[in-house]
Amino acid sequence: MPSPVAKSQVQAVRAFNRFYTQRIGVLKRYLDTDFTLTEVRVLYELAHRPPLAARDLVRELELDPGYLSRILRRFEDRGWIARETAPHDARQQLLRMTDAGHATFDPLQQKSRDETAALLATVPAGARPRLIQAMHTVHSLLAPTPERRVLLRDPQPGDLGWVVQ
Repeated sequence: MPSPVAKSQVQAVRAFNRFYTQRIGVLKRYLDTDFTLTEVRVLYELAHRPPLAARDLVRELELDPGYLSRILRRFEDRGWIARETAPHDARQQLLRMTDAGHATFDPLQQKSRDETAALLATVPAGARPRLIQAMHTVHSLLAPTPERRVLLRDPQPGDLGWVVQ
């Protein structure tokens, strides 16, 4: 059973979240564009992954299916994404970013990189490794890698021949 969390710890995390979301500007339109953070995140996933099903985006980004559907419809209407039949299942539609989608997304990604670099530039060069390490620490504590377990079973017919080969 998890140990109880102190009220002051909850307050500290919430205060940091308020500070950081304000500092990186996610409470307004994304990077002073007409996009929301969610829309840009969907574009990011489509730009950096092979074609994938909408249900994969729903699951991985923890989005409401109806909300994602409206976003995807808008992107499709603008020619930023296309649907294609999945090679393994003709009933399934996969989403991929079009050239027009990349042309829309690439400047957003560069602007995000530039703003992140500008934010980091406000931190003294000698302190940046400490900041990055702190971010790694937060990431690893909040999303630890699952413990890998190996289970050895008794040999089955053919296993020993495979091992010898």
